[in-house]
Amino acid sequence: MRLLPSLMVCCLFLGQLAQADEASHRSSAERFLKLANAEDMTAPVYTQVEQLLTARFTQMGGSMQYESVLRDYQRQARDILNAQLSWDAIRDDLIDLYLPVFSEEEFEQLAAFYRSPAGSKLMEHLPELTRDSMAITRERLEQHISPQLEQLVQAMEAEVEGRQAGLR
Repeated sequence: MRLLPSLMVCCLFLGQLAQADEASHRSSAERFLKLANAEDMTAPVYTQVEQLLTARFTQMGGSMQYESVLRDYQRQARDILNAQLSWDAIRDDLIDLYLPVFSEEEFEQLAAFYRSPAGSKLMEHLPELTRDSMAITRERLEQHISPQLEQLVQAMEAEVEGRQAGLR
């Protein structure tokens, strides 16, 4: 009978350790995400929405006389974006995304890298490197891959049509 209370105390202690470990893991994930500038990753969306509203305003014939209307709608759009995309709004979802992938120790290693000169330089240049990498991919897709795939699809259509015609 004395074993049961001891076992219960042990289980409670282990449960508290697991909660503390989970909190520490989440904290490591959040520190890493902040170092990785995750707080700023949605900034391009804000810029795109602002540009979209400005373009639509211009298309509607909006003049500087009504600029206050544009600014008001841009503010309303920022409020909508903030509700869904601000760091406070997405932090827990991002942490939950990263937690199963990296251990607490790995988060600490990643954080150490991002604090290093090479990691800082990577973070500084990553947006332009990503943009330029995507441009290279898009260019190759448009200039080389799409025409070749179109030829491939046409050849497949011709072969299927030829085989179907032979069955008639």
